[in-house]
Amino acid sequence: MFFGRNRVEEDLARIRHANLPDKYPDPHAGKGSRPRRKKASDSQAIERFGAKDTLAMIIAVFSLALPYAVAFIGVMGLIVFLIARFW
Repeated sequence: MFFGRNRVEEDLARIRHANLPDKYPDPHAGKGSRPRRKKASDSQAIERFGAKDTLAMIIAVFSLALPYAVAFIGVMGLIVFLIARFW
């Protein structure tokens, strides 16, 4: 149980380094390390946002919000029906 702690700390150090800006050198690479550079695919991933992505996000929002809206409208309809019936 205690032997895996060193490996966990190494993984956390790698994760922290991966989230650093480009100007910080890799502390595990040695003294002659150069700063990381962005790949061309990193900047292109932001530009590839099309109609299918928009449609997927709209469907995701509807799938989260629509059940609550239908339940709210159903409860309001039931209340109006009961008021009209017994008033």
